Amino acid sequence: MTATLQSIALRPAVLADEEFLFELFTINRSDELKSLDWGPERIEEFLTQQYAAQRRFLQADYPQANQLMILRGSDRLGAIVVERSEQEIRLVDLVLLPEYRNAGVGTLLIKELLAETAGVGVIFRVQIMRTNPAVALFERLGLVKTGETGSHYQMEWRGAQ
Repeated sequence: MTATLQSIALRPAVLADEEFLFELFTINRSDELKSLDWGPERIEEFLTQQYAAQRRFLQADYPQANQLMILRGSDRLGAIVVERSEQEIRLVDLVLLPEYRNAGVGTLLIKELLAETAGVGVIFRVQIMRTNPAVALFERLGLVKTGETGSHYQMEWRGAQ
């Protein structure tokens, strides 16, 4: 199932997407919680709190960001959050349902952002968890690590500058 520009569409997230966005968040966080000795109620409570914290973080730190739903036909495949400024295009978040990972969807979207970045002459930046397999994808696409914390890498692409 290879993604093409013709098969993928983006649209702004709306209130009706909130349940899907929470589901997407919980799917992606559930693996890291499996090692904890928590019951289902405690896990759901924790994920609800973490999702609310993430929403507050995005609103506070990336108020100009666009949250878009990734679609193939009427199917929601995931979501992407991008903030554009005069200095950079920042990929804030890109999350896909498990069945759409490694199918070229993320690569396609990132390449589109890199092309946009080159076209406007700014820097492309992303912060990504060190353990995320997509680190290798970003490196293949030419991004370099410019910093790190205990949990994340900061990466950027400057195009042909």
